[in-house]
Amino acid sequence: MGVSRRALLVSSGSAAAGAVLASAGAAQAEEAAVAEQTDESTPAWGYNVPFHGVTQPGPEDGYISVNFTIDMMPGPPEKDVTALDVANAINELLTSRGWSAIQFYGNVPKALN
Repeated sequence: MGVSRRALLVSSGSAAAGAVLASAGAAQAEEAAVAEQTDESTPAWGYNVPFHGVTQPGPEDGYISVNFTIDMMPGPPEKDVTALDVANAINELLTSRGWSAIQFYGNVPKALN
C-alpha cells in the first residue's frame, strides 16, 4: 500500500482511515498465511537426497544413527514412496522397540519430520 498511516489520518477522517488501515492489515495477514501454507505444502525434498538422524540416548546410554536415501524413477503417484514415508516407518519401528523417534535432516536446513 503506497499511502502512509500519517497521510491517511491527516487527509481524511479517523473512521475512514481506520477502515482503510484495517483492510490493509487483513490483506497483509491473509497474504502471509497463504505464503506460509504454500511453503509448508511445497515439497522441499527431492529424490536421491541423503537423510540422517540420531536417537536420543536410550536407557543404557546407547543410540541409533540412521542414514537413508531414496532414488526413484517417476511412476504413478499412488506408488510414490517419499522420504517422509520412510522416516515415519523407521520411527514407528524405533518407538515400538523403546527408542525415541528420530528427527531426520537432509540438504535443507529444516527437519524432514
